[in-house]
This record gives sequence, C-alpha cells and structure tokens, in this order.
Amino acid sequence: MHGYAFAGWRYLCLFLVALSALVSAGCVFPQDPRGTLEGVQNATMRVGIVDNDPWTRMEDGRASGIEVELLKDFARELGADTTFVPGTTPELLEAAKEAEVDVLVGGFTSTSPGVSEGKEAGVTGTYLTTRFVVGVPPDTAAFDDPSGRKIAVERIDTTAAMLKEEGAVPVPVEDLSAAEMPIAAYEWQLKAWGFEPTGVELPEEEHVMAVPLGENGWLVELERFLHAHREEARELLREETS
Repeated sequence: MHGYAFAGWRYLCLFLVALSALVSAGCVFPQDPRGTLEGVQNATMRVGIVDNDPWTRMEDGRASGIEVELLKDFARELGADTTFVPGTTPELLEAAKEAEVDVLVGGFTSTSPGVSEGKEAGVTGTYLTTRFVVGVPPDTAAFDDPSGRKIAVERIDTTAAMLKEEGAVPVPVEDLSAAEMPIAAYEWQLKAWGFEPTGVELPEEEHVMAVPLGENGWLVELERFLHAHREEARELLREETS
C-alpha cells in the first residue's frame, strides 16, 4: 500500500508541476523581438500613412483624418510624440520590415491587399465596422436590384468596386449630397441629405490597422486601445462625413 501511495503522490506532484508550468506560460505577456512598445513609450511613435480620405490624409506635410486622430490619442496615452511617414502600402510594409515605422494606417480593411493576409505585417482585430447603403433622391422610386443603374460615389475606390460587383455603374461626383441620382453613402448621410434608403446594402467593411510583423506585445497594446475607443472612432467618422 505504501508503494501505491508513494507512486500516487509522485504522479500528483508531477501533475502539479506541469500545471504550474502551463499556467505560467499562459500568463506571459506577448513579446516584442524589437522592443517596439518599450521603444515608443515616452518617446516617438512613427506612423506610416497611406493617403485614403477620410481615414488618412497628408496635405502640405500635415497628417489628418480619423485614424490620425485615433493614433494621436494613443500616443498621448503612451506619453509619446507622433511623426508621420507618407508612402504607398508596399513602401510602408518594407519600411516596417526595416523597423522604420511602428504603425501602418490608410483606411485598411480586412480585405485590403498586402495587409489583410497578415504575411507582411501584424494586423489588429476589427476596431470599426461600416457599411454603405444606396439611397435615392426624394420622390424617386426605390429599388432592390442595382444591376445596370448609375449610382453616384465620391471616388473610384473600394465602394465603386463593390457596386460593380453588384452590376451597377459607379459615377464619381464632386458633391454626393447634391446628386440627382442614386448614391452610395452611410445611413446617417442619407438621412442628413434627405435621401431615402433602398434595399441595396453593400458588404460590411471591417477596419484594421497594422504593425511590424512579430511585434505581438505592441500589437496587443494597440488592439486594447482601439477596442476601448470604438465609439470615438465612430464619432470621428460621423464628423468627417457629415
């Protein structure tokens, strides 16, 4: 009996040691091989920025837009300054590989080429979900099928591509609010401009940001901030597009 008791005690001890190791491993905060989070705190956050209004803009060397304002708030929380490095997505992904930028923004979504795959950069979870709706001017009949219809857009971009996939003909206009044809816009824009929503809704867009690949502690800290400031992001979007 004593032998069985000893063996049982031994197995219990081994189990407790293994359990303790697993728990300890699970509590380790994600690490940054390059020490990005520590390097940014109380120093400077370098932001790679791709021009994509209203999310990001570079005008006369000055950065603005929804994501710019969010990251300025993030930097203040970390006691850091911000500098903005303009470029194309491929250029900034390369800059991230070379540790020349800490964050990449440009109105990226979960389907943005080069970023969404997560092969060249670490991608945050969705911090804001948006959707465009097709609306018609007052006293105009609504419809459920956009095939063959001309629909006004602000520019030829992702929204225009989505409309084309639905069989519509996107037409860029200078002022959506004054268009005399159906438009693709956010619901609050349709309401403010007096347009009636139709049954045509474009696919949701899930907005994300990116960081250098492998800097997981930094990625977690940015995700924490974005999750806590989702309402701020939505309000900034309303302000920018009203």
